Formats: sequence, C-alpha cells, structure tokens
Amino acid sequence: MLISYREPLKKDGIAVHNLINNCPPLDKNSLYCNLLQCTDFSRTSIIAESNDGDIIGFISGYIAPESPETLFIWQVALDQRYRGKGVASQMLSRLFNRNEALQSLKTTISPSNAPSQKLFQTFFENHGMTVETIEHFKAGVHLDSDHEDEILYLGTRMEAKESVTVQTSNKQHHHLTEATG
Repeated sequence: MLISYREPLKKDGIAVHNLINNCPPLDKNSLYCNLLQCTDFSRTSIIAESNDGDIIGFISGYIAPESPETLFIWQVALDQRYRGKGVASQMLSRLFNRNEALQSLKTTISPSNAPSQKLFQTFFENHGMTVETIEHFKAGVHLDSDHEDEILYLGTRMEAKESVTVQTSNKQHHHLTEATG
C-alpha cells in the first residue's frame, strides 16, 4: 500500500467533495467550499493519494489571523477502505509539521465520534501536548437540534524547562529558560 501526501490543488476539489460526502457523519459542504479549501486553504490542508491516483484522504484546516501558532482542523475524511491503517494519523502529523511556528492544534469532535477522539488523543500524546476540552457548540443553540454538541479540543505543546547557567559579574545565576519541543 503506497500512499503519497501532498497539498491539495484546484483540480482536487470535486474528488474532495465526493470523498467528504461519502464519509458520514461528516457535515457536507458545498463544492465551492471544498474548492476554496483546495486553493485558498491548501497550505493548511492535506491530501492522501493512493498509488493509482485516487484521493483517499483529506484534512482541511486553517490558521486564524489572531492565533498564528494554532492550526484548527475542520474535517478529517478518509476512504473507508483505508481506515485503521495509520493514514489519518500520518496526514495529521505531516500537516502539523509543515509549519514550524505551530504550537497548538484545535478541533471540535462530537461526543459519539470515538475514532476522531482516538486519532486526536494519539496525536496530542505523540506530539507532547497538554489537552483542554471545552463544550464549544451546543445542539439546539448553535447547531441544529439533531446535530450533536461539538466539544473543542485544544492541544498545546508542553514547554520543556531546562536549566541554563549564566555568568555575570563573576557570579553564577541559574535561570530557567523555556524551549519548545
């Protein structure tokens, strides 16, 4: 099973749209929205492609201007035949690691979506992140009443503390400096 990972292109819009529509319970977006994800949001999205050229996975995300160190993941879509093989995990890690300035990852997950909870929990653990969860969008208030609540997951890299010795005026002072890892 050879899979390649890349940024989406405009020509991928229809295939991405079809993939998402075949991945319930993902919310369906307009084709135009998926085209924008493949063009204007291509740097914060990723495609997984099989060796025969089929798009088998797609993650869309964005970086909000007020939070340039945080990647928000909007949707994770994966062809059913490739689930449980580490493809979604690879996409998520490759996407996050594209931008060295990123320190946090946010997403929302419905309480019944155990596969997404597992995917993101594993990602947070593998990337040394602390995790906060907050009720974000409430059914019947922010969402249609037949839509589950959406819980916000915020994973932030733990800042490693290391001791550094600084010499000033012939006296040694120990300072803790923060290093991201």
